[in-house]
Amino acid sequence: MTTSFDFNRAPFNSLNTAECDRITAALDVAYYSAGSVIQQEGEVVDALLVVMKGLVREAGEASFYGCFDVLDSKSLLNGKACCTLHAHEDTLLWYIRRDVVMKVSDGNSQFAAFFYADVARKLAALGRPVQELQPRVGDAVLHMPCWLAESATVMDAARLMKRAHSRAVLVRETSGMGIFTQSDLRNVVVDGLDANCEAIYRHLKRPLICVKCDDDLHHAMLLMMRHSVQRLIVLEGDEVCGVLEQVELMSAFFNNTNNPRGITAQIGRANCPDELMAAVKSTQQLIRTLHSNGMKITLLAELVGEIRQRLFSRLFTLLAPPEMLQHVCLLVLGSEGRGEQILNTDQDNALIIEDGYQHPDLERVCEQFNQQLITFGYPPCPGLVMVSNPQWRQSVTGYKRQMNIWSSSASSENVMQMAIWLDARPVCGQVALFEGLRHYLQQDLGDNAAFLSRFALPVEQFAPPINLFSRLIATSGPDKHALDIKKGGIFPVVHGLRSLGLEYGVDDCNSYQRIQRLSEMGHLSEGFGLDLAESLAFLQGLQLKAGLVNQAMDKPVDHLIDPAALTTLERELLKDTLLVVRQFRQLISHHFKLGML
Repeated sequence: MTTSFDFNRAPFNSLNTAECDRITAALDVAYYSAGSVIQQEGEVVDALLVVMKGLVREAGEASFYGCFDVLDSKSLLNGKACCTLHAHEDTLLWYIRRDVVMKVSDGNSQFAAFFYADVARKLAALGRPVQELQPRVGDAVLHMPCWLAESATVMDAARLMKRAHSRAVLVRETSGMGIFTQSDLRNVVVDGLDANCEAIYRHLKRPLICVKCDDDLHHAMLLMMRHSVQRLIVLEGDEVCGVLEQVELMSAFFNNTNNPRGITAQIGRANCPDELMAAVKSTQQLIRTLHSNGMKITLLAELVGEIRQRLFSRLFTLLAPPEMLQHVCLLVLGSEGRGEQILNTDQDNALIIEDGYQHPDLERVCEQFNQQLITFGYPPCPGLVMVSNPQWRQSVTGYKRQMNIWSSSASSENVMQMAIWLDARPVCGQVALFEGLRHYLQQDLGDNAAFLSRFALPVEQFAPPINLFSRLIATSGPDKHALDIKKGGIFPVVHGLRSLGLEYGVDDCNSYQRIQRLSEMGHLSEGFGLDLAESLAFLQGLQLKAGLVNQAMDKPVDHLIDPAALTTLERELLKDTLLVVRQFRQLISHHFKLGML
């Protein structure tokens, strides 16, 4: 009936031409005056409603629906309205017949996903922007693999690389495969070895770092950075089908300097702390670039975490005398330790000192480390969880005493400090110091039901901002229309996983790895684990999006989300994810018997 319907909006942007024509033929328009009721909860639904003009408010909700917003999409599946809708002002609505929408859904799985109750599938299909659908490894420029026998010489490799214009050759061995690169050839020449006689197997790098054709290029980029390699072996099934070189990969996303490899090179070349500032600024720009390109939130967090780990390590190495690094271990804690922090946040760091080790410059080094991070844009921790604080700069024996105190009484302060420690990740120095303390802390706690219940109790502190009728609940205070998704969404998931991980001896501190391990161990069902992981990623994505907006406006980064600023799709997905959070919170409460405390 009307030709002004915008098919570029979600979920209609997933329709093909024939499907758009079918929807257009089923369109009708209805008018509602300000204050009138559009639908009553529980009544029969015979159409999908989309706002053409005006403003609609859901009864009990803090947010409004405006132009091109889809109303109460879930009601389409069961044919009954899930909520009451009012026209906040004079409003025009498009009506799309329910039978037509369901018919189109039958033939278009992505469009149908908009109406799913299955959160993981819905988020997987709709929860990420279109530009996040990045090319796969198999779509990139791949070099054909060049093979040599195990009996080949270095000269054989050099001739093959020249003939094939290749930077590397692969060698099949009885125990697997190895790779020989131009760098290895250079080392052979520098060492004065006879390339005609030198067996190639003596110089192979093993094991190979591999990706699959179906992996996305962002994952390949993360692997290159994590393993400090310049090429990856690409597999199709179990067979090698090509070699992905760093040059081709990086040129697909970045300019010559603003890429992860360039930033880590900046960090490695720094000869004084001030020279690291360029890498800090490049990392901030990288975050904006990758987010605008639609990189998955989990991969983006991993990538930024790898860069920051190198930044913190290099900074401490520049400040500390070389001999000090043999006797200490630098840790990052909290969200930084979990590898889930993307934007700069308050510092959380600690230092483990080998028993009996002393150095006159140790306190000065720690003070300088925290001060330098402040200049890099990392504010001091309000709770002083920093290496400049003697409480978080202790010997192994000192930390053991501290852990005994934490585990002897589950006061709110002890729980908070233990929770911070459980998310620790070593970034510099003697990692064995940290591993010993981690084992010490977990020895008896897994069987201490009373302590574990007290430890899990903070999950009850903040309820998800959604009520029993799936309506969003805004916070009170000056930002009364905003939702605090960290307190009500992210924290219950993170701390609930931390509590289960502590009980079952899960060493991983990353929340997504904890979900995977707990699912493998049978403590979370596979389906619910998927829902939980997708929900957490969606919430962290909203948190990042809002943080970047605040940064662009020179405002402090907070965790408040204005539902009115979200699209209809984002609001629907937010409701779905908060319901998963509420379900997980109930699971934790039941598992640890929190209602009895």
